[in-house]
Amino acid sequence: MDAVRPGAARLAADLLAHPVSWLAELVLAVLLVTCTFVTTERGMADDRRYPIMLGLLAGSLVVCLLLWPVKLLLDRTGRSRPGLGGRGGRAGESDRSGQSDPVGVPDQAGQAGLPDRPAVRAAVLVAGPFLTMLVWAACTIPMHSHYVLAGRTASAMVRVTVPASALVVPLLESVLVLVTAVMLVLLIGRDRLADALWRACLVLAVVTPVDLVREFLWEPKVGWRLATRFGGAAIYHTALILGIGIAADGIRRGTHRVLSWLMVASFVFALVASGSRAGFIDLGLLCVALLIWGRPARIGTRHRHFLKGVIGFLVAGAAVLWMGQLRGVGLVDHGRAQTWRVAWESISASIGSALFGKGYGVMWPWFATESGQVPGASHALRVTGFGVSLPHAHNTVVQIAAELGLLGVVLALASLVAVVVFCLRGIGGLHGATCLAVLATFPGLVLDTYLVKNFPTSLMWWVVAISVAVLMSRRTHPSADSSSPVPASPSSSSPSGKTAS
Repeated sequence: MDAVRPGAARLAADLLAHPVSWLAELVLAVLLVTCTFVTTERGMADDRRYPIMLGLLAGSLVVCLLLWPVKLLLDRTGRSRPGLGGRGGRAGESDRSGQSDPVGVPDQAGQAGLPDRPAVRAAVLVAGPFLTMLVWAACTIPMHSHYVLAGRTASAMVRVTVPASALVVPLLESVLVLVTAVMLVLLIGRDRLADALWRACLVLAVVTPVDLVREFLWEPKVGWRLATRFGGAAIYHTALILGIGIAADGIRRGTHRVLSWLMVASFVFALVASGSRAGFIDLGLLCVALLIWGRPARIGTRHRHFLKGVIGFLVAGAAVLWMGQLRGVGLVDHGRAQTWRVAWESISASIGSALFGKGYGVMWPWFATESGQVPGASHALRVTGFGVSLPHAHNTVVQIAAELGLLGVVLALASLVAVVVFCLRGIGGLHGATCLAVLATFPGLVLDTYLVKNFPTSLMWWVVAISVAVLMSRRTHPSADSSSPVPASPSSSSPSGKTAS
């Protein structure tokens, strides 16, 4: 009992010192738990046109907007100053390879209670182009007619108009996911992000196996694959991969190693239960990357790292082949191949289609089908005005390219390239495993649809990706904001008494 009291006292003091950051973490935790145990595609008040996820995101954004002026007020009064690192990274702290991250080193703007401008710029750099793409998508809606073909036979197909709400609602969800992720990351604050991400993944690691057990015991079986309500079996591996990377960084930093290892075990178990081929590919890439870049440079030789990488690649490849045989399909099934063929024919039909696409929701009005607003299967191949296709592209890049054209692809890639640049900057540092995990999720973009669909998974991805960008953004040098020198903090010195670089 005596050992618990100091920890409780520290927690209470931290809550009082950083109330806004803790409330933002609470919002994120509530979203993760709710999306795991509640089917967020269900309609509010039994109206499937407006899913529960829309209300969750809108409510979360309202809370964030209310917290923002409170954060500014507390920062100005000096009651909620950024900490000097904490467990997520002390000032000037370097990892075992001797490389340091900018996180944990307070800049002059933070000490003065001003907004962390480099963090804001990094978040805008990642989210801005994608948000612009969503605005462009909204602009294309009134430019085109939206319909689906319905009927028992190909000769008796009739056109059914897609309601406007079936196009606006999923687009609004995409915007809310992105803006909410940005707000949560900035409200948590750069110096608290590492620990906040770890705690969020701890929550996910606890609730995921619980919901898998519920799924196994009480839900009707569709094959042997299992998934929580956080996402379908083909997609929610993305959140699991991110959780593995964040837990691995916790292990490398020595932060709650036992809990971090249990988190890794929970996420790997859930990934295997999902039976996702893309998930196994992503996990294999992450393992290979961690073997090559995830350990200090002075341990082992380059040849040993290369050998580990080759072995890891072979093991991952064998796992993917085994999963394909177990499911009785190849890496790319017939439905995806047929859908991508239809998309290519649409893109190459004219220069206008290549540059500007067919319009948002024209080729794949997936939400209209899933919400029951128009007839048709929500998973199987179906006849459309462009050919036989799945209800959505099962490929984020293909879906953007076919519906929004080259303009949409360029805007989306601008965001993704920014994420890649920030991740490459962090490899080998304190958050190297998280950076590698974000990079490992990229193959999933070409095997399924998220960021423009599957909104719980999209929220998790954006939160981690924007967090990496903020953590890897350059600190404002003290001389850039003030001519007066900033006194060195005692925690910015190494144990030997030398100032950390």
